[in-house]
Amino acid sequence: MRKARLFVLVGVLVGMVGLTGCLEDTSVTATGATAAPGQSGGSGGSGSGGAAKAQYGQVLEIRKDGAVAATVSVAAPQAVSSFFGGFTKPTSGPAFATFLVSFTAQKQGFTVNAFDFYVRTPDGARAQPAIGCEPQFSAATLSAGEKYQGCLTFDAPHGSLVYASNLFTSTSLAEWPSY
Repeated sequence: MRKARLFVLVGVLVGMVGLTGCLEDTSVTATGATAAPGQSGGSGGSGSGGAAKAQYGQVLEIRKDGAVAATVSVAAPQAVSSFFGGFTKPTSGPAFATFLVSFTAQKQGFTVNAFDFYVRTPDGARAQPAIGCEPQFSAATLSAGEKYQGCLTFDAPHGSLVYASNLFTSTSLAEWPSY
């Protein structure tokens, strides 16, 4: 019984150490650059609730504890009526919303995850990513200078894409315009 308690205690401590990365002071600011020609850059900056108001194609800096950890840009959403030869169809409207998301790590060990993003619907609900477009955006730990790009799919006909940086916080760091 004593060994079982020790294992539980060690497990809790390891879990707490693992979550310390989630507790870093994280912020997002606009760089003024755009990711691709022909996409609007906008000025970005902080909006309501501290979230940076971003434009599609704009490059944003993600700062952790004051230092630039990565940059992120999101291409304008595309409507897709179905996936997998029509097998998967949206349940919330006429089409899925898909976003191409690109990160470039500036620091070693920067993590990305599809669940760092959600869509806030007009009625305030959160839509989490679904399986759909390829290459699918999944979890990765990036090295300094490494680029990562993937596609996010949401079953939400209207809303705003939000970057929250991790699954355990409700703090919105960046928000893109409604689609």
